[in-house]
Amino acid sequence: MSTTSAITAGTLALEGGTARLLGGASTIDTEKLVESLAQAKRVPALRIEQRIARNEARAAALEELRGLLGRLRDAVEGLRNPPGVLGLERNLFERKDAFLTTAGPLPAGEIVGVQAGARAQPQRFTLEVERIATAHKIRADAAAAADQTLADAFNGGAAFAGSFTIGLVGGPSATIAVEGSMTLAQLRDAIESQSGTTGVRASLLTVGPGDVRLVLSARETGKAITLAAAGDEVLERIGLTAGGAVKHELVAARTARFSIDGQVLERQGNLVGDALPGVTLNLFRSAPGQPVEVSVEPATAGVREAVRAFVDAYNALKAFAQKHQAVGEDGKVAADAVLFGDRLLRGALAEVDSILGSRVEGVASGSFDQLAAIGIRRDASGRLTLDEGKLDRALADDLDKIRDLFEFRASSSSAELRVIGRSNQITDRSFTVAITDADGDGIPEAATLDGVAAVVEGRRIKGAAGTAYDGLELAWVGTGSQSVDVSFTQGLADRLFNALDRLADAARGTIGREAAAIGEDNRRLAGEIERIDQRVERYRQELYEKFAKLEQTLALTKTLLQQVEAQARAFEAKH
Repeated sequence: MSTTSAITAGTLALEGGTARLLGGASTIDTEKLVESLAQAKRVPALRIEQRIARNEARAAALEELRGLLGRLRDAVEGLRNPPGVLGLERNLFERKDAFLTTAGPLPAGEIVGVQAGARAQPQRFTLEVERIATAHKIRADAAAAADQTLADAFNGGAAFAGSFTIGLVGGPSATIAVEGSMTLAQLRDAIESQSGTTGVRASLLTVGPGDVRLVLSARETGKAITLAAAGDEVLERIGLTAGGAVKHELVAARTARFSIDGQVLERQGNLVGDALPGVTLNLFRSAPGQPVEVSVEPATAGVREAVRAFVDAYNALKAFAQKHQAVGEDGKVAADAVLFGDRLLRGALAEVDSILGSRVEGVASGSFDQLAAIGIRRDASGRLTLDEGKLDRALADDLDKIRDLFEFRASSSSAELRVIGRSNQITDRSFTVAITDADGDGIPEAATLDGVAAVVEGRRIKGAAGTAYDGLELAWVGTGSQSVDVSFTQGLADRLFNALDRLADAARGTIGREAAAIGEDNRRLAGEIERIDQRVERYRQELYEKFAKLEQTLALTKTLLQQVEAQARAFEAKH
């Protein structure tokens, strides 16, 4: 509602630059009367404002619901066997821990560090570090100071000039020009400026008063520094070489040498990632004769924490739903039950509960197919409880059965065909993929799933919408026409994630779309309020005009009556 400033003095009001008479003749409180009539005219806008307030409360509650559903979705993602290129790394069941033990005097962690990634297989092996890789380090003869010229330091003050090439064995090199007038510090800077190319760093070491030495260090372990001079044999003059060989070697260039289960291996560096798939070794210290026993095992702690987070997230969702279903002792809906009877809340909770209460179809006999198998049950309030001891026993003894309970697990009779996408709409979990590739170029011309035509997009084969394979996506990397048998089981975490992702996605999700619709409705309603307020303001102005005219008429009538009364009194006085 628009507002105007008003100044009132007696029966005269100045409002919006316009002077009006207010109740002087009629004794009516014109201002209150006009405002009352205008507010009565604005009642439809008040109703709309109440509707907007209800919409805003519902939108806020839906956003909270979407956040709770998203929290539950995120809690189960790592338990579902996530698809995609990075899916293996996000799969909590694939994570590994490495445990080290040794009987020798040195702690195992001082000898080697072992990191096991998702691709590592559970295994045990014995590691012995014979030697660690070292970086080559040499020095020149001593000079008196960093700012002493090379001529004074190494050639009795006589001028000389030349150049040398420097690099690492097998790598690129650079040429360094040398003048006797250069200082030792300038020579260091000239070598250091090429270190990005040569792989050789240069520094100055002050041993004591009058004893400063140029030190060259290889950036990489296991590679020797190479030097070759031209002109005045500058390398010999400054004492980096003698007779063509390194004159002062501080640290020899050595490769790492170690053994795994007795098999000797040698690497250029101490960080070894190619000896065992998924296992990275970091060799810290030579310890010949002190073997380290390494055990790579599934990292069940992450699975345990994810299960706890899943239970907590579900219970938070359940508490939210119960709050919005609350009815007071008087039978009335609670004031904060904004989503009481809301179809989205009811539908979301029903879908989640349906999945959690179901069994996993197709798992092997004796495997886990319900949450109760790992200690998850409902209490009297409908919330989940977790038997930590039962879960820990299952993690220790039956990890693969837990995977059956939660994960999407697929098998194919050909390694050239694999499942890369799935949905909850797939109803046929064991089928034959018939691929037609008549020209053998690896791009199928057609494909069927148990005789049902599939959609072919390059090397991807998709289940057609509305069929038993809706949401299925396969990747084919073979050639020629073939038939491949595929089967899978879909665990509770995968089904739950798919359902929650559809509900909770900010842009595509059901709740997000509903919130957007509420926002659009509120913008439309705000426009209606603005139009009503404009009409009310015009109505107010019209009332002011009418009452002003009324006051003028009454004032004139009152004046005339007073004149008549005065004349009558005068007439009576004369007679």
